[in-house]
Amino acid sequence: KLLHVAFIFLFSIYEYIYIYIYVFEYNVCLSVTELQEQLERAIRLEEERRRVEEEAARLETERQAALLAKEELARQAVIQLESQEQLAAELAEYTAKIALLEEAKRIQEEEAETWQSKAKEVQEDLLKTREELHLVMAAPAAIPAPPSPDSSHSSNSDQEESEENSTYSAELQQQDINDHREEEERVTEAEKNKRIQAQLMSLSADLAQTRDDTMKTQNDLLHTENVRAGRDKYKTLRQIRMGNTKQRVDEFEAL
Repeated sequence: KLLHVAFIFLFSIYEYIYIYIYVFEYNVCLSVTELQEQLERAIRLEEERRRVEEEAARLETERQAALLAKEELARQAVIQLESQEQLAAELAEYTAKIALLEEAKRIQEEEAETWQSKAKEVQEDLLKTREELHLVMAAPAAIPAPPSPDSSHSSNSDQEESEENSTYSAELQQQDINDHREEEERVTEAEKNKRIQAQLMSLSADLAQTRDDTMKTQNDLLHTENVRAGRDKYKTLRQIRMGNTKQRVDEFEAL
C-alpha cells in the first residue's frame, strides 16, 4: 500500500513535471512566434521608415526645385516688367520724337511757303527792275548816230558832226541835270531801303541757286553778267554821263 501510494505520488510528480515542461515548451514556442512576428514587424517598420525617408528626400528635392523655379519665375517677371517699362519709355520717347518731327515738318512747310512767296515777290521785283533797266538803256539808243563821212563831202560832214555834237552835248547836259536830280531822288530812296535791298539780294542769291540755268533768257544772262560785274542801272547812267557824246553813244551801242 505504501508502495502504491509512493507510486501514485511519483506519478503525480511526473505528470506535473510533464505538464510544466509542456507549458514551458508551449510558452517558449509562443515566445519564439511572437519574437518572429516582432522581428518581421520590425523589418517591415524599418522598410517603411526607409521608404518614408526616401519619400521625404524626394519631396525635399522637389520642394527645392520648386523654390528654384519660383525664384527663376520671379526673376523673369522682374526682367519682363523692366523690359515692359523700358519698351513703354522707348515708345513714349519715339512718340515724342515723332511729334517733334511732325511739328518741325509743319514749320518747315510754312517756312517753305513763306520763302516761295518771298521768292515770287523778289522775282517780280527783279523782273520790274530788269524792265526799268532795259527802258533806261534803250531810251538814249534812239539818238541818231553821227553820219559817216563821205569822200566828196568830208569837210561839210565834219562841220555838221561838230554842230550835231554841240547840239547833243547841250541836250545831254540838260538831260544830265534832270537825270542827276532823279538819280539823287533814287539814291535817297535806295538809302532808305537798304535793309530791303539786302534782303532782296539774299533772296536773289537763294533764288539763283534753285533756278535752272537752261531756262534763262538772253535778258537773264545779261542781268546776271551785270550783277557779277557789279553794274546796275544807276552806275551805268553815271558811267555814261562821264564821257562825251561819242563815248555815250558807244556805251549804249555796247549795251
